Amino acid sequence: MSIYSILCEASDNAEVLKIKYHGGSQPGTVRQISPISVSENKVIARCLSSNIVKTFVIDKIELCGSNNQDDNIKWAPAKKSQVKYENLAAFCDLRISELESLGWYVNSDANFVSLHRRFKNGQPLKGSDVSLHYEEFTCDGFVDIDGRLREEHIRKHPRPWMVRATGMQGRGYGRLDKAADLFIEQARLLSPNNR
Repeated sequence: MSIYSILCEASDNAEVLKIKYHGGSQPGTVRQISPISVSENKVIARCLSSNIVKTFVIDKIELCGSNNQDDNIKWAPAKKSQVKYENLAAFCDLRISELESLGWYVNSDANFVSLHRRFKNGQPLKGSDVSLHYEEFTCDGFVDIDGRLREEHIRKHPRPWMVRATGMQGRGYGRLDKAADLFIEQARLLSPNNR
């Protein structure tokens, strides 16, 4: 039986499992958890040692102890997923024809790609409907006493790949691949050819 199946069964039956968790602030710590809900790659469970509901990544869980159904299931680090796009230029090279076939005018640079509808005369609208761009840095901004905008605490952005689309709140991602997937999804959804 897989770890996922055991967690689902424990959630359904309100069982307590003894696990070794290879993540979090104390990797390798043995804990007792009571699974509440299980998704494809995460489990929400009450950690009985801290009495706090936490989220655990299933790939980092090793089942252990006599109260588990299968003591032979061991943790193995998940394999790194293969990178689809080396950079934004590679993404554009692979996807530009698909985007244009959806009816978009594609505007791109080294740090962004944006999709625009067209006027009846064929010229692109100035504002984009879908965009993907890279924001290397972020900062905290505030207005000082003199009314000037000031930026402080400039730092590397933890999720530098930003996707914005009409009718959707902007989202940031740590990897281009994940951001590109959402970008393509929104490009298909909002395609001018669908109107």
